Amino acid sequence: MNKNQIAKKYSRAMINSVEVNKLPVMIEELKAFAELIDENRKLKLLFAGLIFSKAEKGKAFDALTPALKFNSNTTKYLRIIIVQGHLSAIKEIVTATINAYNENQKKATAVVVSSVTLDSRNTNRLKAALKKMTDREITIENETDTSLLGGFIVRVGSTIFDSSVKGQLRLLKAELLR
Repeated sequence: MNKNQIAKKYSRAMINSVEVNKLPVMIEELKAFAELIDENRKLKLLFAGLIFSKAEKGKAFDALTPALKFNSNTTKYLRIIIVQGHLSAIKEIVTATINAYNENQKKATAVVVSSVTLDSRNTNRLKAALKKMTDREITIENETDTSLLGGFIVRVGSTIFDSSVKGQLRLLKAELLR
């Protein structure tokens, strides 16, 4: 199985086995653990490497658990990931879990790339329009790209809306070359 397949399997298991109100805390704890592993080479080698057996990895994780101060559901979930040898997919697991949770809660994140940072009025108008289009609660992440000249590009999941001047010029060029 590739990392994305592994991630989907674990995210589905988490979403289906844990109460919805506990998921946000678990997701934050998963993110924190993924950052810890990413920043600490020794922990990464211990838990993701091939040197130690599954039992040794489990014991090491159990010794680390009190210092983490995670809730018991997160601890059990992470222990399974580590013992099964899937820690190398932790970033993908976090992303898939966030996506599954957002899907379950009818939430989505829109990445808006614009030539200037959007003000609150435009952000709210864009949120309202995207909510109508997607039927989801929208969170906006604004990125700036001065090469756009004007307008913006919005990415919600795998859907892209390009209303930038640069995008319109690219479409016009393609039309003229036909």
